[in-house]
Amino acid sequence: MPYTGNNEVSLLFGFSLINCWFTKLSKIVILILTLIVLYISKNRLISESAFNCAIEFPLVIGFSVLFMFFLTSTYDFFGIYLALEGLSLTLYVLAGILNQSIISVESAIKYFSLGAISSGILLFGISFLFGIVGSLDFLEVQLFLGTSSQNFVLFFETKMAVICILFGFFFKLSAFPCHWWVADVYEGIWSPVTAFFAIVVKVALFLFFFRLLYNVLFNILFVFQPILIFVSIGSMFVGTFGALKQVRVKRFIAYASISQVGFIMLGLASCCIGGLIASVLYLFIYALMSIVFFALILNTEHIVSKKNIIYLSELYCFSLYSSKFAKYLAIVLFSMAGIPPLGGFISKLFVYIVAIDAKLDLIVFVSLFLSVVSTYYYLNFIHYIWFVKFNVLRLYFFKLNFFLDLILEVIVIFLIFFVVVSPYFLQVATNFALSCTWPFIFN
Repeated sequence: MPYTGNNEVSLLFGFSLINCWFTKLSKIVILILTLIVLYISKNRLISESAFNCAIEFPLVIGFSVLFMFFLTSTYDFFGIYLALEGLSLTLYVLAGILNQSIISVESAIKYFSLGAISSGILLFGISFLFGIVGSLDFLEVQLFLGTSSQNFVLFFETKMAVICILFGFFFKLSAFPCHWWVADVYEGIWSPVTAFFAIVVKVALFLFFFRLLYNVLFNILFVFQPILIFVSIGSMFVGTFGALKQVRVKRFIAYASISQVGFIMLGLASCCIGGLIASVLYLFIYALMSIVFFALILNTEHIVSKKNIIYLSELYCFSLYSSKFAKYLAIVLFSMAGIPPLGGFISKLFVYIVAIDAKLDLIVFVSLFLSVVSTYYYLNFIHYIWFVKFNVLRLYFFKLNFFLDLILEVIVIFLIFFVVVSPYFLQVATNFALSCTWPFIFN
């Protein structure tokens, strides 16, 4: 019989799945983001002349969403492995869905090879943990972790097993030092699939990663604080300086996303509920900014070649092509740079407040320096988009329709006035974090 508490939290299939407020809201977020990504990719899906898998593509996307639902609800480590492997298999297929070029094939092979290695390390950690604890159930693992610190040998072995599991997740999240694949894979795969990877998959993985850290490992989370700090600073450093030298749009987005992962990890490195709340807010703002950026790539075409924007230099004088979308893009770039009072600034401010409260002053100073460096190229884009005037022909046009324009306008207005609505979303993020950490107590 499934366990059902007074707070409408249920454990199903032999304590393998959990159904609580956190998992329900996570599934809604994943579904909404998937629909938005598919809609902003609609023009590309229709116009792609080499697209010969009109049936397979939505089917694989559907299975990907199904495995993400399963991952958000799983409540044992065996379920984690099954969900991640199922999700990875669908992502491998999506990475090679258009094998028309050598770059696409190379990206799919690279993603498959490195993904297999990370899955092997994850499975090794899970097997090691099972040998120590004797169970893969989250509840029993939590109880064991709360008492293993009294035995040095058991505590050391448990720590090594958890590090292997975290390493497997760092690869999936494209966090330092497991970020090698991101730029090459994002560059080589089909643009709608890149958007799906960068927005939906990353958000789903982070939502479960929150629960893994703050629900399962909360008793000994302080032990892994140095690892989280190392990953955070490394991600920000690699993402910031890696993006400086990029000339292609998708490679730039890849490195920018690595930097954003560093800020999310900084909130988690505080090892408190406030850090989880700040990371949830930052993840939400990151997803919105990414939607606008990918809408640019997927809906701007060259008049002759019908290709999307490939190089960052093609953004020069973009205000001549579409002044409305140039305004959207400028606001999103300001938000990514952390310019007040936009949503990106508010989310960074929450992360910094929590990190300072956790006595991570040096880490905050380093991240502030890297944030100032990243501001340089964000503002440089705005300079070229709006203020540099060349005598060029209008070579690109933006496929703007009513609903796409409505989606982008709502997101941009939300980013501008986020400071006004932030108390409400802070309350939602607080409830989200409490349900993540204590699902049987809070609903």
